[in-house]
Amino acid sequence: MDFLLLGKNREVGESMSWSDLVEEKSSLAVALDIVGDKWSLMILSGCFTGVCRFNQFERYLGINRNLLSSRLDKMVKFGLIKRRPYQLNPPRYEYNITDVGKALRPVIVGLADWGEVNFTKEDAPLEIVHKGCGGHVRLQVVCQECDTVLKSMEVQTNLREGAGDVSKQVYAQMYPDRCKTKE
Repeated sequence: MDFLLLGKNREVGESMSWSDLVEEKSSLAVALDIVGDKWSLMILSGCFTGVCRFNQFERYLGINRNLLSSRLDKMVKFGLIKRRPYQLNPPRYEYNITDVGKALRPVIVGLADWGEVNFTKEDAPLEIVHKGCGGHVRLQVVCQECDTVLKSMEVQTNLREGAGDVSKQVYAQMYPDRCKTKE
């Protein structure tokens, strides 16, 4: 089967690496590369509840110090949190969430809601609620153009003009009917 959208250096079925997707700026791959491990979103979740110091994160999450340090450094590097000294001798820092980090709140809410609805049910020890009325918070996908709330099957992925070879290959494998050449 020939695919119109495969790049000149790739064959159908040829494997690609994670770094290929990140280098091509796949939005999902880049985002997952930054916060896709189990600890990063838990750390950010802590930031939303007022946890901001290294020892607080360590106690709150029970995370290994080296791993916590690595995750905090990565989130500082990518601008999700900002490191600020609160004590000079010995040096101690707190980590404050930035607007970039705050933009992940809907992702955290959505994942927590998905986990509760599909797995933990009423057994979840915490719930995310509206401060104003106490109602359960849920995530919706809304069209930016027409403001319509969308169902899962009303959303599709399209290949952008100028996409690189790796993205074209992934797209062709995901949507072979959209990529067939005309004979």
